[in-house]
Amino acid sequence: MTAGLNNRIYRLYKILRMATGALLDHKLRSALSIVGIVCGVMAVLSMISIGEGARNEALRQIEQLGTRNIYLKAVTLTAGQAYKARRKLSAGLSPDDAVMIKKGCESVADVGCLKEVSASITGAGREISPQFIACSASIAGLQNLYIRYGRFVRDRDVDRKNKVCVLGSNVARSLGPKVWLGSHLRIGNHLFKVVGILKHYDYYSEKTSTISIRNYNEMVFVPLGLEKIIAQPSSGKGAAQAGLTEIIIKIGETGQVVGAAAVIERIMEVAHHGVKDFQMVVPMELLKQSQKTRRMFNIILGAIAGISLLVGGIGIMNIMLATVSERTREIGIRRAVGATRGHIIVQFLAESVILTFTGGIAGIAAGIGAVWLITSVAGWETAITYLSVFLPLLVSVLVGIFFGLYPALRAANMNPIVALRYE
Repeated sequence: MTAGLNNRIYRLYKILRMATGALLDHKLRSALSIVGIVCGVMAVLSMISIGEGARNEALRQIEQLGTRNIYLKAVTLTAGQAYKARRKLSAGLSPDDAVMIKKGCESVADVGCLKEVSASITGAGREISPQFIACSASIAGLQNLYIRYGRFVRDRDVDRKNKVCVLGSNVARSLGPKVWLGSHLRIGNHLFKVVGILKHYDYYSEKTSTISIRNYNEMVFVPLGLEKIIAQPSSGKGAAQAGLTEIIIKIGETGQVVGAAAVIERIMEVAHHGVKDFQMVVPMELLKQSQKTRRMFNIILGAIAGISLLVGGIGIMNIMLATVSERTREIGIRRAVGATRGHIIVQFLAESVILTFTGGIAGIAAGIGAVWLITSVAGWETAITYLSVFLPLLVSVLVGIFFGLYPALRAANMNPIVALRYE
């Protein structure tokens, strides 16, 4: 059995050596024939890598926002819209909306409110400009914010209007070691006790244009309701701007998100008397839309890659047909000394597969370079996976077999006597 295996390996080695030698006799022609394969494989690898990078980016953003979360965001109204809102007694998002949503939708597990405030830290000894958020106690759980030291804002802080604050990791680092748990910061004209410091929050600043994600590392959190005493009157925000910035709703189960979104939108329309002074964002729907867009993108790139491979395959077939014509007398001699049709088919198929396999290897190298260039120049996120490497290589080998089969059959079906007489 071992001898038979060794014999088959040796025969395969001889076939590959013979096929490689025949191709090396025409180096330039062989190199030019695989250009289409190189381009096709490069396109396939780039397509898969870009698609995988886009999928990872979308999933990461959805994980940050929460797959079971629904966001209600305040929108800026035009003068006409603001006049209509005042006539219909709609003052924007408010904590009352959160209460109504929790009572009116059975699928809701938790609700949180937050308001962006323009304020400043004075007397800290360092010039920093964090963003201030007045929030309810549930925001930490809704946004997966973890405390590194101390605690987050609690319900009793909101109820009692306790002047406490929680610092983002970058803010705490910027303020230095003098600002620690139990120390006080002057925010506006009031002293706030530092009761907590957040763990560092993964934030992707260049990837958040479609989905608005806050950088919580650069924020200071205070209990909801205290925004009125810390806001700068001339800022146009805070006390001067009525309503909340955002309401975050967490749904009990992922399968209930879409249905709950419809119920919540209806509750808000009734509560605001039809005034669209809010925007609903459903991360789950955004994920589905992103996946649909990515599929369309992949289809387009796949079609381009397929055309490149088709052109490359036709080029391989043309070269192999020319090779068969040039080597007609060689084929006749091989048949005369005992070579079967199968031997001839294997020989020419081996040459075709070696061409496309070599083109596949070169295409993978070019594709990796293209992916690196796309990441560096365009700033797109990409991900090279095993699938993006081995699938194009497999396709290139299949192209070699498919487009090399006809020339191989043509060579094998030659009449040995006619082939020997060929000049």
